[in-house]
Order: sequence, then structure tokens, then C-alpha cells
Amino acid sequence: MAAPPLAGVALGYLSGGRLGGLRTIEVKALWLVWLAAAAQFAQYRVPILHGPVTLVVVFGAVLAWLAVNLPRRPVALRVAGLLIVLGALLNGLPIALNGRMPYDAGAATGETPKNVAANEQTRAAILGDTIPLAPLHALISPGDILIGGGACAFVLLAMRRPERRPHDAVPAPAVPGALHPGHPGAAALHDRRSARAGRLIP
Repeated sequence: MAAPPLAGVALGYLSGGRLGGLRTIEVKALWLVWLAAAAQFAQYRVPILHGPVTLVVVFGAVLAWLAVNLPRRPVALRVAGLLIVLGALLNGLPIALNGRMPYDAGAATGETPKNVAANEQTRAAILGDTIPLAPLHALISPGDILIGGGACAFVLLAMRRPERRPHDAVPAPAVPGALHPGHPGAAALHDRRSARAGRLIP
């Protein structure tokens, strides 16, 4: 889960971006993300929550958070967010059909509250965890690839946004004939008036 955002940070720096660009994105309803994380954690720890209902809560919270935050974003950021949504839907389909995410039993062993070994009766097995990820010794699904790619792209694009600085002041509109403070003309005009004031008139 951490690899795609970290890859986005690395690519963001390599392309000239800065983490400060993330501050330009206003994040709403962050509690939905914490709800999804809490449900995910509880699914592993509480036996009664091992069913698909908890996964519905996780997916629903994440999709709701994206629905709240994606509108009115730049097109590129919305495309990255839509990749995440599409990946979540692709993951949700085999889970909905089988109760848990199917995985390739020939490449991995051991079931979890989220996974079940695929067999002849498994539906939409091709969308399950069937793609080996050797560096992490894990299996991922096509939906995971879209989610990871979207998350990486989102961080990268956000880092390349211009950073806003709160101390940057917006200059006042220019008034024809007006001299702003510090203008050399203002000092010169003041000096001429002072000289005239001190001159004796016969």
C-alpha cells in the first residue's frame, strides 16, 4: 500500500516537483479514509467481521471519499483518481461474486479473512490476486495495478503543482499618475517642495 505513493514522491522530486505542492490540494472528509483503515484493521482482528460486509464498508468509504474530493480538480488529477476508482471496482467484482478475493493457490499458500484460494468454481478468477510481485513476495490483482498507478500519478501530479505562499501579497491595481511608496519620483517631488518652502521671496 505504501509503495505507489512513495514511488510518486520519488518521481515527483525527479521531475522537479516538491512536497509543498500537496498543500495546494484541499482534502475534505478525511474521516472516511480513517473509517476505511479502521474497518480494514478490524477485519483481520475480529472474527465476526471476516465476511464481505466489512469489505463493502472499506470500498464504500474510499469511493465516497474520492467522490467528495475529485470534482473541480484539474483534469489530470481527476484521471488519476478515476484510475483508483476503476481499480477498486475491479477488485470489488470478484469479492462480491466469491465472498473474498480469490488468489492463485499455485503461487501462494494460506487463506486470510480477505482471500480465498481459487478453484474450478471460482468466478471472475482472472480479476483476483494472480499477478506475482517478486520483490514483495506477494500476489496482486489487475485492480491493484490500477489503484497503485493512480495513487502514484496523483502524488506525482500534485507535487508538480505550484506551491502557494501565504506571505505573497497581491499588488494593488495601478492608478494613473499615482506614485507608490519608495518610488524615486516621490522623494524627488518632496525635495523640490522642501527647497521652495525655504526660499525667501522678495
